Amino acid sequence: MRFTLVSLTIVTLATLSRAAVLQGLVPRTNPSTVCACVSGSLTVAGVNCGTLETELCTCISVLTEVCTSSTRTPLTIGRQVGGVGPTVSALTDKINTCDSGSKKTCTHPDNSVPSCSRSNLCGYTCDDGYKDCNGSCQRSCPSSGTLVTKRDAEYWGHRVQKSCKVGWSACGISGGGPRDWECVDTRRDLESCGGCPTGTVSALTGDSTGADCTVIPNVADVSCVAGGCAVHKCLPGYKVDASGKACVEDTSVFRNTLHAAAAYGLEHIPFQK
Repeated sequence: MRFTLVSLTIVTLATLSRAAVLQGLVPRTNPSTVCACVSGSLTVAGVNCGTLETELCTCISVLTEVCTSSTRTPLTIGRQVGGVGPTVSALTDKINTCDSGSKKTCTHPDNSVPSCSRSNLCGYTCDDGYKDCNGSCQRSCPSSGTLVTKRDAEYWGHRVQKSCKVGWSACGISGGGPRDWECVDTRRDLESCGGCPTGTVSALTGDSTGADCTVIPNVADVSCVAGGCAVHKCLPGYKVDASGKACVEDTSVFRNTLHAAAAYGLEHIPFQK
């Protein structure tokens, strides 16, 4: 029996030691989380623990660490009267119930920790030993011009898509980085009609879907209906074509600039000096 217990102890210690080593080697993956800037009073276990005098910007996924280490008075009192768990629950409720303009669902890159702020709710910091490589945290950044593989892009894009509600799509933000995105109703959105002109996958792979109805040539009034551009009115000298999706030259109309300005409004012609 003594031999068995000693052997078991040795095996257990060896296993724990190996696990500790592997924990530092295995890349960490981050699921989507809600990040927000909260303030006001904090109630834990029915006790008013005081007021967060300045905004606390954080994410639900790291609340345990925040509530354990923070020296803010309300959080310190919360730990004392209810413990870390109830304090985490109280902050989670504040994040989930704050107004939509102060919170956002974020998908941080693997091997990173959230670094939330009012100006960037989805900010992050790469783990030690990793570098920020254009939206991803890697051991070393690819050389200039090297693209993220399509497989990696699709994996990340599908993870982000799950954070949008049913019927909406995760679309890339024009002018933003390859991993900047927002949830869009592509059935009605004028600039992302029928899909994302730049999606969370296409931003990295180059495959684009959807249309920007506002750039249809010579259009004056257009909308997105059930995922398709519907042209209602064209600029002077043009008419809606048979498909209802484009403007074509109207040869039956005599182009008179003054007449057109009166009919359609001065905003549709350039001002003359």
